[in-house]
Parts: sequence; structure tokens; C-alpha cells
Amino acid sequence: MRAIYVYFWVMGCLVALTFAQETGQVIITEIMYDPASSETTEETQYIEIANTTPNPINLNGWTIDDEDSDGPNTLPNVTLPPYGIAIICGGSQADFEGAWGSGYLIISLKDNGQTMFNMSNTPSNTSEIIQLRDNNGVLVDEVNYDDAAPWPNNNNQSSIYLAIPKDQMNATSNNDGANWAISVSGVDGARTASVFGVWDSGADVGSPGNILGDDALPVTLRSFQASAGDGMVKLKWITEAEVNNLGFEILRSTTLNGPYELISSYTSNPDLRGQYTTNQRTEYRFLDQLVINGTTYYYKLIDVSANGRRTPHGPVSATPGENALLLESNTEMLPQQFMLYPNFPNPFNPTTTIKFEIAPVSEGSSAVPVMLRVINLSGQQVSQIFSGKLAPGSYQMTWRARSQAGTPLPGGIYFLQLITPYFQRSVKMVLLK
Repeated sequence: MRAIYVYFWVMGCLVALTFAQETGQVIITEIMYDPASSETTEETQYIEIANTTPNPINLNGWTIDDEDSDGPNTLPNVTLPPYGIAIICGGSQADFEGAWGSGYLIISLKDNGQTMFNMSNTPSNTSEIIQLRDNNGVLVDEVNYDDAAPWPNNNNQSSIYLAIPKDQMNATSNNDGANWAISVSGVDGARTASVFGVWDSGADVGSPGNILGDDALPVTLRSFQASAGDGMVKLKWITEAEVNNLGFEILRSTTLNGPYELISSYTSNPDLRGQYTTNQRTEYRFLDQLVINGTTYYYKLIDVSANGRRTPHGPVSATPGENALLLESNTEMLPQQFMLYPNFPNPFNPTTTIKFEIAPVSEGSSAVPVMLRVINLSGQQVSQIFSGKLAPGSYQMTWRARSQAGTPLPGGIYFLQLITPYFQRSVKMVLLK
């Protein structure tokens, strides 16, 4: 933050007035003040703050104050995630979650041994001021709120919130009373508190953890697929759009109904980080190699929004194995024709990679009957690798030269055949011994 100095001559003396320039990285977006609930007003008040940057911000030692004698309050060692929301409340975290739910960062002053300063919004000649400062005392944001125009009139038990689009929110916009509105249940994501603790479920209305009705699902998912290879499972998913999406978590289980364990997260895996907000289609991939052939694995995908909302998708399943088919294609670029590629390496011993493509045969891109087999020079089938229906796409697998009974094949010349109602092709393979 820089200080702006303006100098005036007053009665022959040079006087300097200092104006703090707000950084605006974190702004105040909602204030629940003076609610007439069942306990002291300090416990039934809260202030919502939002991180406007794509970077996490540690709040350790930050202060929030109303410039009266009952503050400031010091914030604990917590980190506000990128574009994340935190609620600074006067009551306990248990009471707050019981009334308003969870899914966002809650900073309970009561649990930290502090008492919330008593906010009020009664008509006065001077504005009511809330200031947020970092651990160096630098002013990050302040709101001069008062029910004198253009601020909303005092309305006990309802919060006032910044009622403008997220991309217009900054330290200047949130200090203009014309941009604020009174929370009304059912409007812009506001709701009535639940029955719990000090909150009055019949009257208290607010929208903590919610920015201008942002209750929409953070991710519009087009597809979520799992395919297996030899000692691996590949997950692929495509999003049509993302809103405030921080990223994804992947959970795995060996039974459909769980329990599921977390195996990877956007917090540690850059490949799982979301696009935050985009209208562009995005494809993601994850390769799980900590699997055992022959075991069926079930996967769930969790998308995590900036306000902490967690939305599950799936489950999908796959069974890794020596002859398992691994879906490789970008589903937005389906093959234009059927194809069986030469295996690689060739000659080989004892494994080789097989690739083939299944093209759409109708507008609906329905699955196609496919047989993939190996025959010897006499035309006898020695191994049936796959028989069933496959959706259009590109496929890859690792094949170990074994007979139908599972015994190793002798060295020699073999032919790999791809057979469908629409396409048939053979490629020559040489097995070395």
C-alpha cells in the first residue's frame, strides 16, 4: 500500500493530510449487524470477506475493527483460498454451522477467545466504519456503512450484502452504498437461518458463503469415463463450463458403495486444478497406476468451488489387466474411419502395444460390435483378446503373447485381426523367443 500525501496551507502552517490507498486484495462483501436474536448481538453478527485474487492469502495476524473502543479483533493463522470466502462470526463455529451450514472458511472469534465488536447501523452524522488490515497494519479494505442514503435502511435480523457481479467487486465498489442490498430469503442466494444455538430460524436472513446468488453448480460436466490398461486405470472427464472452480479431487474404492479414499487432489496435483471460470470446454486426465490387475476399482470425482462447495460425480469403474482396453481418444475428436495400426514393437517378446480406432456409424455414435483376436499361420484362433461392443474412440492396450488358455505362445508369425460389421483388417506380428 502507498500513502498519498496532500499538503495545505492553514493559517500560515503547512499541514499534511494522509490518505490510505486500499490494496483491495480481500474485500468485505456482507455484514450481519445488530440482529435481534436470542443472545447478545455480538454473537449473532458476522462479516463476510472474499479473496479477489487467484492466489491463497494467509490471514494470520490480520485485524478487523470498527474504529470504536471495542476492537480490533485479530484473525488466526488460517489461509483464504484463491477466490475463496471466509465468514468472521461472533458466535462459535458449531453454532454458526448449525444455523447457516458449512462449505466455506469460518473464523469464530468466540472460539478464539475474542468478542465481536458490536456493530450497529443507526442514523448518524458520521458513517459506521469497518476496517480490515493485514498483519503489518496496512489497510486492505474498509466499508463506511450507514443507513443514511444510499445505504440500505436498518433492518434487524437481515444482513446487507454487496449486490453486484463478482467481476465488478473491488475495494471501491464495496464502499458505495448504492451497490448494497438487504438480504431477502430466496433472493440472490439468501436464506433463513436453521434452528440452532443463538440464531433465530424464524427471522435471521443472510447469505454467508454466497456471492450474488452463486449457488449454481461450479462445473457443468459433459462426460466422466474410466478405462483400464495393464496395471493402470485412466480417468478422463470433460467440462462444458466452470464457475469458481478451484479444481478436482479423486476418490477410489474397491466396492461400489465404498468406503472411498482420497487418492489425488488439486491442492497437490497441478493437473487437477480447475479453470476457475470459463465457458470453454476443457478435458482432464488422471492415470492411476497403484492398482492390481484383475481387481475392479470404482472412482468418484469431486469438484470444489471457491466457496468450498463440493459436488460429487460418478462413480465409474474399470478393471485393469494384461488385455484391458485403455481409452485414449479425445472424445471431442472422434476417429473419422476404422483403423487397426501395426503393433509396436514388432518383432516383440513377450508384450506389444496394440492400437485401433472405432468410428461413429450413426448420428448417435452408438457402440459397435468388435472382435479383436490373434490367429496363427494356419488361420486358427490362438487368442481372443476382446469380444463385445465399444463406443467410437481410439483404444490402446498392452498384449502379452499367451494362448486362450493363458499359456505362453511359441515364437513365430501371427496375425492380429480387428473384426466389426463395418471393417475388417489384419496385421502381421512376429513373436521372438
